[in-house]
Amino acid sequence: MKKIFLIIFLTILLTSCKKDSDIEFGENIETETEEVVTKSLTKESESATVTLEEYIDVFISGCVNNPDVYTLKKGSIIKDAVEMAGGFSENACRDYVNLAKKLEPSEHIIIPSQDEAKELNPVQVEDAPNSSSLVNINKASKEELMSLPGIGERKAEAIIKYRNSKSFSNIEDIMNISGIKEAAFSKIKDKICIN
Repeated sequence: MKKIFLIIFLTILLTSCKKDSDIEFGENIETETEEVVTKSLTKESESATVTLEEYIDVFISGCVNNPDVYTLKKGSIIKDAVEMAGGFSENACRDYVNLAKKLEPSEHIIIPSQDEAKELNPVQVEDAPNSSSLVNINKASKEELMSLPGIGERKAEAIIKYRNSKSFSNIEDIMNISGIKEAAFSKIKDKICIN
């Protein structure tokens, strides 16, 4: 009885399947492969359009809550660095530095206290240089030299050491300092003088 029931069941099953039925084995594999390849190509083209953002490192110290070296997007301004450093400390002279000035790679920003600012002469960096806004590399203090783009503490000390043995006779002489070549000079040439 079981055998008869099984034979009838199989016969009904086989006769009910049409030749052009919706059940197809092995034919969807190509379609699925094509879809996977298309999806992976789409992802690759999307990743190719992603632009790389450039970052710079700057050192901010003085009267900020967390002085340290910070990594910021290229094109950031001093205000961004101050915010990264936790903002101004209580006694900071907020008007001494130009918060809208664009940062340069490896720049050192010093935020003086109100007492220190009274003793310092503010160094103004403007697009249209005049004799009062230029940094005299023969007389400038270490802090004034460090206000120049790309001039950190070590380069400022090297400039002072060089000028103590031999004063600068023209602004191009600053390229005699280790680490200051054409690229660095082009960033500061409109901001320095020798008189």
